[in-house]
Amino acid sequence: MSSFKTLTSIPLSQVQTLRVNDVVEPLQLESPATFVMTDFSRRSPRIIELDTSVDEALRIMDKIHVRSKLVIDKNLNLVGIVNLSDLLSRKVLMAANLKGVKRTDVSVGDVMVKISELHAVRLSKIQCSNIGDVLATMRALGEQHLLVYDNDKNIRGAISAADIGRALQIPVDINATAHSFKDIFNVIHEHYELS
Repeated sequence: MSSFKTLTSIPLSQVQTLRVNDVVEPLQLESPATFVMTDFSRRSPRIIELDTSVDEALRIMDKIHVRSKLVIDKNLNLVGIVNLSDLLSRKVLMAANLKGVKRTDVSVGDVMVKISELHAVRLSKIQCSNIGDVLATMRALGEQHLLVYDNDKNIRGAISAADIGRALQIPVDINATAHSFKDIFNVIHEHYELS
């Protein structure tokens, strides 16, 4: 038998008003960075498998109303991040063209931002930083996501530019940055998009 107890309730028709907390101040760039971090010790990361088709990923992300997911392989290793914007961009058609397949055969792994192209910041740094510091770091790196790692170098959390924008109620634009000559060459001659 269950050791859980039933809570006392009342009909909702007896509730008169919606109580809004007046004390909570809106977040600002000076607010602690932890306020916009998804902490994986408290909330499971949103994940998707590497070989999931782009169309299936779009359906899943639309159904659960998320804009990004961590990408894992069959062994549950983190291999990248995929954004809704990547799945809706010309990256999908470019990947299909490059592989010589139909658009429907393109997978999340073909359009994701690979883990080797991402950066992470130590949790202790995030804990003593503010949202503005994180945003400045993301802009300097040209990355939409900043992963957070703990003392054991395990991925502990993530911060996304989209989450910062929603929290601050401002538009947040992060322009992708070329990190090598190869990136520049691929954009100019191969018409690739920077991740």
